[in-house]
Amino acid sequence: MRTLLPPSPANSARKSGGRGLISASRLTLCTLLALLLLPLWADFAVYGDTQTGHSVHKKIAAAIAKRQPGAVFHAGDLSSRGSDQKHYDKFFSLSRPITSVCPIYPARGNHDGDKALFLKNFPHLGGKTYYSVEHDSLLFVILDTNLSLKPRSAQFHWLRKTLSEKNSLPRILVMHHPIFSSGYHGGRDEYAILLPSMLESGNVKAVFSGHDHNYERLERKGITYFVTGGAGGTLRPKQHNVSTSKVFLPQNHYLFCSREGSRLKVTAYGLRGEVLDRAVIRLD
Repeated sequence: MRTLLPPSPANSARKSGGRGLISASRLTLCTLLALLLLPLWADFAVYGDTQTGHSVHKKIAAAIAKRQPGAVFHAGDLSSRGSDQKHYDKFFSLSRPITSVCPIYPARGNHDGDKALFLKNFPHLGGKTYYSVEHDSLLFVILDTNLSLKPRSAQFHWLRKTLSEKNSLPRILVMHHPIFSSGYHGGRDEYAILLPSMLESGNVKAVFSGHDHNYERLERKGITYFVTGGAGGTLRPKQHNVSTSKVFLPQNHYLFCSREGSRLKVTAYGLRGEVLDRAVIRLD
């Protein structure tokens, strides 16, 4: 499985293989310090379930692009069906403000049904619908919840191997169907049984999912779980009582995340730019 590096300034040296790097002796002290600190100061955004809510998607894309993130992650259901190229053409026309700033890394949702067409429109995924992305000293692990995550499945083995690798990078999980949710669909029991213990031992700090069309933040055993399915799909009210839920809002929104050293600050913004929720996640 390939680990992809987005074309951000902090990763440019890692992608270049060392060619064209400026020697340390030619750097000023200030520039050298900035390069050393850059991986500890990272911005990225997460949104999901744009579906056919084109006016909402347009507003959210513009708002995200204005904040100049280094990477954007989509929690799935890019369109209503994903079965025709015109659906992707519409998605990319609406998300153009984002793609002019940084790449979008999507998780495949249940409405993104045509796997081949999905991969055709995201060639930078290397032909895989579950993959990892290293962005400024964070490892993002993107799952395809349309595929099996049962213990004998290829994706489960890949996930276990990825999370067990011995490096110090904090992990962030992105997936379409939520593990826990108070929303219309709720969480998946098989995920709640199989995944949390693996995530807890695998240095996972946060999980971002979609599917339910609302915003929710849940906290369980040191991991913060977000449901961010409010970027265009029809909003739905709370349907289940989940004891670990801290905030539930059936509102359109997106998440903007800023890493400052050992802390990740996550802010949920509404369509008017209002702050809906804030959370701070420890990365150490």
